[in-house]
Amino acid sequence: MDIIEAIYQRRAVRDFTEEPVSKDAIRLVIAAAGQAPSAMNLQPWSFLVLEGRAELERYSGSAKAHLLETMAPESPLARYRGHLADPDFQIFYGAPALIVICATSAEAGDAEDCCLAAQNLMLAAHATGLGTCWIGFARPWLDLPQSKNELGVAAHHMPVAPIIIGHPKAPPVPVPRRQPDIRWIGGAEEFDRQ
Repeated sequence: MDIIEAIYQRRAVRDFTEEPVSKDAIRLVIAAAGQAPSAMNLQPWSFLVLEGRAELERYSGSAKAHLLETMAPESPLARYRGHLADPDFQIFYGAPALIVICATSAEAGDAEDCCLAAQNLMLAAHATGLGTCWIGFARPWLDLPQSKNELGVAAHHMPVAPIIIGHPKAPPVPVPRRQPDIRWIGGAEEFDRQ
């Protein structure tokens, strides 16, 4: 699969088989993440791998409880309050593993560099037949001091990209995309831009 094909085919996966993801497969996608560009080549990321459906289900409960407790009524997330309050809703969707990309400092640009690493990770996973989904609901709980302590995350590290990974039950369904809004300034004549 070439990179353009992977970019156009990769979509979020929220339905996984029971098959665990091998440590070799996880190492491979993390190695691909580490090839991302970063400002001044600082590579300001670390990777936390959480495995096991039962553990992730427990973490899901803690993350949901934290969100419900701290969510402001005017938050855009408030529309998900019903889902979050449902004991059967698991924010990690039964995935066998979660990879959390953490910024190793709060320097300007470190979080963005971690986002670049996350895109590499998700594209590499797709290219090898795995499915991923970025789980934004998990970030606030992951960033709590007690959560960092429980998971062994350094206090100064900032969780940026919590990404579930597993074997998809079915290929992801293509989702329509809008045409990019492009604004040209200077350069070629107008007729060259069509």
